Amino acid sequence: MAGLHEPLRGKRVVFVFGSLDLGGAERRGLLLAVHLQKNVGAVVRVVGLNETPGRLSALCDQLGIPWSGVSFHWGLRRRVPSFLRALLAVRRTRPDVVLSYTRVPNLVCAWGKRWLGTKLLVWNQADEGLLLNGSAPFRLAAQAPDCFISNSKGGRAFLIDTYGIPQEMVQVVPNGVAMSAPRIGRDAWRRQWGVSSQVPVVGMVANLSVYKDHDTLIRAWSRVVAAGWEHPPVLVLAGRCDGTEQGLKNLAGALGISELVKIVGAVDDVPGLLQALDLFAYSSKSEGIPNGVLEAMASGLGVVGTDIPGIREAVGPEGEAYLTPVGDGDAMAERIVALLKDEPSRRRLGQALRERVAQSFSLDLMCRSSEEIISGAFLGCLSKAAAVENG
Repeated sequence: MAGLHEPLRGKRVVFVFGSLDLGGAERRGLLLAVHLQKNVGAVVRVVGLNETPGRLSALCDQLGIPWSGVSFHWGLRRRVPSFLRALLAVRRTRPDVVLSYTRVPNLVCAWGKRWLGTKLLVWNQADEGLLLNGSAPFRLAAQAPDCFISNSKGGRAFLIDTYGIPQEMVQVVPNGVAMSAPRIGRDAWRRQWGVSSQVPVVGMVANLSVYKDHDTLIRAWSRVVAAGWEHPPVLVLAGRCDGTEQGLKNLAGALGISELVKIVGAVDDVPGLLQALDLFAYSSKSEGIPNGVLEAMASGLGVVGTDIPGIREAVGPEGEAYLTPVGDGDAMAERIVALLKDEPSRRRLGQALRERVAQSFSLDLMCRSSEEIISGAFLGCLSKAAAVENG
């Protein structure tokens, strides 16, 4: 084991995120940071391209991981000074390895690689190319990293097909899941929502942004409610509010289902919330492999989701019959109703998905695979540098 860990032991590994709040990419990165710090002996640090503390920085404090935030604005008038501030914030950490996550950190670190002072830059692809394109600035950025890690096959294909990156430089490491014990039980969660034990409850755990397409799920929910029930079902939407929540409330009101849609905001006790559900739904337009879906699978829930590569990769053959086209509320409602009204099928699906996530999406596998890739790339960069120095 000592030989495996040696390349990164004592090295300064800096994780660069878009904010100090918590989303799927940040959660994945933080889990890897804990592994590298605890099991490998790396000196880890987090830099957020936002000054506002959030759930990510709070977790860093709990875990003893130093963090810092820097004011960053993507708008054209302030982009250049923001870019310089971000590079300086990372450079001050004197990194040996920089791991960037999501679009803006990936682009910033790639464009400014020569000024970061790092020996290794790793671009982490957390989706299937959302908000990226084949324009010259993006293609230029994609030539800078020393290696790429994608959490899905779709993300890998995007990088190779769009930017011509050699296949051997792009590795796939699926997200890993490790569920903690629920803090409160099923009944307590339902009491918070004002929902009895007889009421069917479907939930989605994802930050409330336009890319998750909660609109389609709420439109689907109006059709679910109309299917006829002894106890009208309730939809619970959990996740950080990123500006779409008022529009979602207005939509639910216009459809006459406000009382049957609960927007509960960010939740720390995700395992507890999931145990209070009967079924999980996920309406996103673009993903890598979403943590929310994997966590639902690990909780033994059936999943109805959009038929995009990342979700299809997550649920596999066991769950693909319950995937629907993006934006198709009618089809999503049909799948939800079918599973809510067929408990044996719902339980069989949940058990099959639980077994799949345990076999293919373990936290240990994610961390060990990432460590192996980063260590190998780091040694490769050191070898190249030595060859250049020796002439």
